[in-house]
Amino acid sequence: MKKRISLLASMMFLALLLLIPISAMAITSSPLDEIEYYEIQIDPRTDGTLDMKYVIDWTVLDSTSEGKLKWIKVGCPNSHVDEIVGLTDNIDEIREYEEGSNTYIRIDFDRQYEAGEKLHIEYTIHQAYMYIVEEENHLVRYSFTAGWFPDTNVKKMKVLWNSNNIIESTTERQENGYYVWEDSLAMDQRFNVSVKYNSEVFDYDLEEQYVEGSDGMSEGGKILLWIFIIIVIIFAVIFIVGLISDDYDGGYSGGGGSTVFIHSHSSSCASSCACVSSCACACACAGGGRAGCTKKDFYQTNLKVEDLNEVLKE
Repeated sequence: MKKRISLLASMMFLALLLLIPISAMAITSSPLDEIEYYEIQIDPRTDGTLDMKYVIDWTVLDSTSEGKLKWIKVGCPNSHVDEIVGLTDNIDEIREYEEGSNTYIRIDFDRQYEAGEKLHIEYTIHQAYMYIVEEENHLVRYSFTAGWFPDTNVKKMKVLWNSNNIIESTTERQENGYYVWEDSLAMDQRFNVSVKYNSEVFDYDLEEQYVEGSDGMSEGGKILLWIFIIIVIIFAVIFIVGLISDDYDGGYSGGGGSTVFIHSHSSSCASSCACVSSCACACACAGGGRAGCTKKDFYQTNLKVEDLNEVLKE
């Protein structure tokens, strides 16, 4: 019995070690940065692909907690992106950046920026696999969600889509030949725009359209899923070890042992999203933000490996 109690204590300590960092993601802290202005201008080509110009006014609020601002990532719809060009002198390097199944534009700056400094950032990309063809209705449609920022507020967000040949739009406002959507965004808030064209407008390729049907999951949903998976695994391990502990004599009396299979699967729209309303996180299916944390114990758990080893020895 003493051995089983010790084992249970060890497993609970492991659960704490695993769950604290995950739970800490949901804890609201002071933002490191603020985006004063975020604009995307979209001009379709004759083949249905998109030329997109990004303008971002970024303010550094905190250069102590995680260090100075060195680089940022901005989500883009999918990996079919090219012609990536930085337009401002503060961009030292700009490129496509894959992180898991997500695609970003990574921008490395010319230097490190401190609290109180502001950056004006401009760049352009060429994006493919964005349209959906409705052959029966003779339509081509787009539904685009700009890359969002889970840890950064956007004071003003603006999307401009060239109004030529558009027959339907989710906004009526026009400005200098563009349909205009405008709003402010809280942390992790999404911003979607949709337009439709007659299909004869584009010389499209059916093989290069987005195929609907991918599902999505928010960041909060992913965190809850991982917490659930970890708890299931921990209790499964406790159960299995308990079966073979000294309190039993060879497992189940029926012989043959016991095998437990644990299988989990999560599908993220980030892997195949292309800007459609049926995709829960729409497109771009990636968020954005500054470079990752630099502290060795970012969540400040104060849990040490040697403490864990002491518990496991008991």
